[in-house]
Amino acid sequence: MKRHFFFSVLIVTGLMLGVTGFSQSNDFPGWRGANRDGKITGFKAPATWPKELTKVWEVPVGLGDASPVLVKGKFYLLVNQDSTEILLCLDAKSGKQIWKTPINKAPAITGGPASHPGPRSTPYVSDGKVFTLGAGGVVACHDAKKGKLIWKNESYTKEVPQFFTGASPLVTDKLCILPLGGKENGMVVALDVNSGLDVWKVNGIPCTYASPVFMAINETIIVDQSETDLVGITMDGQLIGEIPTPGQQRFYNASTPVIDGQNIIVAGAGTGTKMYHVTNDGGYNYGEVWSNPKLGVSFNTPVLKDGFLYANDSRFGYIYCLNAETGETAWADTVKLNRFASMLDLGPVMLSLAGNATMVIFEPNGTAFKQLARYKVSETEIYAHPIAADNKIYTKDKEKLTCWEVK
Repeated sequence: MKRHFFFSVLIVTGLMLGVTGFSQSNDFPGWRGANRDGKITGFKAPATWPKELTKVWEVPVGLGDASPVLVKGKFYLLVNQDSTEILLCLDAKSGKQIWKTPINKAPAITGGPASHPGPRSTPYVSDGKVFTLGAGGVVACHDAKKGKLIWKNESYTKEVPQFFTGASPLVTDKLCILPLGGKENGMVVALDVNSGLDVWKVNGIPCTYASPVFMAINETIIVDQSETDLVGITMDGQLIGEIPTPGQQRFYNASTPVIDGQNIIVAGAGTGTKMYHVTNDGGYNYGEVWSNPKLGVSFNTPVLKDGFLYANDSRFGYIYCLNAETGETAWADTVKLNRFASMLDLGPVMLSLAGNATMVIFEPNGTAFKQLARYKVSETEIYAHPIAADNKIYTKDKEKLTCWEVK
């Protein structure tokens, strides 16, 4: 049966009832922030960037590529300590541990992903609860104040993607939404936030490493990038459409979709970057607006700012910029970094942190690349996203969380 894609034309702006992902606070409660868009508010950029960042504190926290989150002056981290998946809460001012709660025995990670034995999925903090997804598919919810376990769901541990879980939870006031399973038995599941029990399940969606997002239209829609398609799901679990996005060669769908009004931007899977426009003229349909086959991403997600897309390219991690209206290449730097990278919009500046622990600060500029600063922030690889607040930047490398001050 042919499925048409899926969205009504009417756009709704602002906070939507029941969806916690549209906060305007300075907190960074989940994957890529409050709106899952890589934007940080309240960062105080200096007039001139220093030669070096000042290290305020550094603490060992455990193995893992999961990004830390920051809510009300506290960090929450999902890590592997002594072969146990642990949820940590740290004070942001000092780095001191507030509480530590074991969740489950860490799964044995062998083969290609063995060099990454820790969790990959970033926690989500909402309404005093911390939601986590372990590397082996264990979903858990803890009290954010004291770390007490509220519930644990181990029903989805029979299959995981080839490199284990990579998607991060998406949370409303009632639902914890996750892509689970693997290639053969993948699905998108909504769990009750208070009990961890299934509310609904959409089967037949091969799970990959991208995280779902909300699309703000006349109703809230979940947009999920699977291994083979971009899919749309209603909040009551109805599959309402799909756009084919098969991976090419040895690429994977690991980039979170970028939402811009009625447009959806997808990057990666060896196909460059594409924008689709969704309409409703008697039936839900989509059309390709533009395609840039030359520049795409691998294990990173572009950031949209002022009509331009900023990202690190899929092969060597060059920082590049696309015109989001036309898809044309605005510019591309020539310095190799790493295809495992994170991009953040800090307001007056952009931040790119590559897997080789090189942090680049540059101007948001659609004309040319203008670097403002470049720092080496670890002796080990970094796959977790950084966080910035006030005049601080926080990085999580292979085993340590570090607070850097911009003086």
